[in-house]
Amino acid sequence: MKEQKKDESTSPKTFQETVEELRKVVHEHRVCWEVLPERIPVKEEQPLKVGFDLMLYGTHEVGEHPTPGCEKCKEIYRDLRKIANWIIPKEERHSRYEISIYESAIRYNRIRGNRPDVELTIRILHRSEYNQPVDECEALCLNEMKAKLTELGAQEKRWKETIN
Repeated sequence: MKEQKKDESTSPKTFQETVEELRKVVHEHRVCWEVLPERIPVKEEQPLKVGFDLMLYGTHEVGEHPTPGCEKCKEIYRDLRKIANWIIPKEERHSRYEISIYESAIRYNRIRGNRPDVELTIRILHRSEYNQPVDECEALCLNEMKAKLTELGAQEKRWKETIN
């Protein structure tokens, strides 16, 4: 009896294959991240912190002169979305996650050396009662996502080349 060869193009990737693929993407686009508070206004008081915005940034290759909405920008966004989908908790929790849609924009920030960045935001909020202060669930989810980003080699705020 002949042994049938698996079609690798349709076989599911192993966890390790997925991680390795995402690590390459992180390095190729020099992916950085930062966290900003998600706030809502409250009458006559300081705005209430109700969640987090986990911002992912990927950039063009050094020396490229990108234009907003170019094919490379779209590719970077698609890759950032793959990362976002991988780091978001899969089981249902008391929090929910919203991934921003693609914006045809390039962002420059001195924190990242004014490089031409494509941005993706993951909003972490309460599943219900959106106007409640941040709780353990949102903080735990954020910390899990940050740990996964670190596992992939993404760097907080600014990309620093590492020597292997």
